[in-house]
Amino acid sequence: MALPMAATITAPAASAATAISASSSLPCTPKVIKIQGHNAAVNCGPATATLHLGGKTYTFRNGFCQQSKSAGSALILDLGTIVSGVKGNAGQADFSMLIGSVHSLASVLGADYGGKDLLGGESLINVVGSIPSKGTFTSKVTVGARFTGSWNCHGVVWKGP
Repeated sequence: MALPMAATITAPAASAATAISASSSLPCTPKVIKIQGHNAAVNCGPATATLHLGGKTYTFRNGFCQQSKSAGSALILDLGTIVSGVKGNAGQADFSMLIGSVHSLASVLGADYGGKDLLGGESLINVVGSIPSKGTFTSKVTVGARFTGSWNCHGVVWKGP
């Protein structure tokens, strides 16, 4: 999961059909800190996601949604904290998802919670909703158990390079 590069943020929309106006200011700046002596990226922003897996529900907060023009307007969702090189992500909650410009190309890249890698790696998903702002997903092909979930950018989508 990468920290956003210089980007433009869109203002919250009244509805999915409403045009989004651009603003040059970011609502927050992700922080790079040390956790257990390792670099960690602490995301920020209003985005949330929920993952339902094995009869449990996991909620992820403090993140951002980014649409990248260089990646064909793909949506990248990063929530929580990612710690480099530490097993179990140092106990930090972290969620990352990628939805391609062709929505059949979508995957949950990773989900860590309470020191556990919930999915064991990247999992392909089916997505529906008001992309990029919010929607639901269902596992399509996965190594482990099937899962479902949802995401909400809460009206904030960074337009990246």
